[in-house]
Amino acid sequence: MIAIMGAAGNVGSRVADQLLHRDRDLRVLAHRRTLDGLAGRGAEVVTGGAASPDALGALFDGAEAALVLLPEDLTDPDFVANRGRMAAAIADALAGSGVGRVVLLSTVGAGLADAFGPPAGLRALEGRLSQLEGTSLLFLRSGFYMENLLAALPLIQSQIVNGGAMDGEVPIPMVATRDVAAEAAAGLLRREAGGPRVRLLLGPEDVTMAAATRAIGERLGLPDLPYVQFPPDGVRAALTGAGISDEVASLMVEMQLAMNRGWPFADVPRTAASATPTTLEAFLKEALP
Repeated sequence: MIAIMGAAGNVGSRVADQLLHRDRDLRVLAHRRTLDGLAGRGAEVVTGGAASPDALGALFDGAEAALVLLPEDLTDPDFVANRGRMAAAIADALAGSGVGRVVLLSTVGAGLADAFGPPAGLRALEGRLSQLEGTSLLFLRSGFYMENLLAALPLIQSQIVNGGAMDGEVPIPMVATRDVAAEAAAGLLRREAGGPRVRLLLGPEDVTMAAATRAIGERLGLPDLPYVQFPPDGVRAALTGAGISDEVASLMVEMQLAMNRGWPFADVPRTAASATPTTLEAFLKEALP
């Protein structure tokens, strides 16, 4: 039995699909969305929150391996505090579960001492998991998910412009979640002793937001689509206007400004081991046919 958190998400859904294709027994956590499709394919579904000891205990009970993550609720007014509660609950549930292999979906920023916001929550979870005894641990620290670019489509389609607080000429390692899912699925099936082992997943190349915007424009028939660096206060107001909580909006703007200064990717070189195959062009060709 393999347990999966986040089975409705971009990575977790792909991991679940790959494992079901391999006829593996799955148990998935239905946190905020129903998982009827996976249930119809034979997966066992546990319903409950990611900070619920009962739900997590039922999810991990008897599992040989587990995919874990911190779910992101962008409307949560206590986003950081609740991520801390989830991290503690996940680590505590795993400690008494007997799960032998754990794969954590993390981020590059979690490896840095000055991590803040979501990476800070993941840094705390990495630390808690590292204290588990007799558990094989794999931390997948990814770059910027290419799927995040699609959140700009409403702005692009209504205003014929893309933008944010980020400098459009800052290079960013962009990775497709399909590649992260492939690594996660392999890690769940692979029997490796010890840990934690850290795997960086940085995509095939760095891409600027200006270049990514041009690539999106080409797919949409807007070859001259511009990327504009907006004032931080304006970006924050736009995010809260879209229903994102004040705390999360502030964190998102803060992280974009930090990326302008090179955080957290400046000292993270791409190697053969950290490069992943899917290019932005290939991703957009599938996402925007």
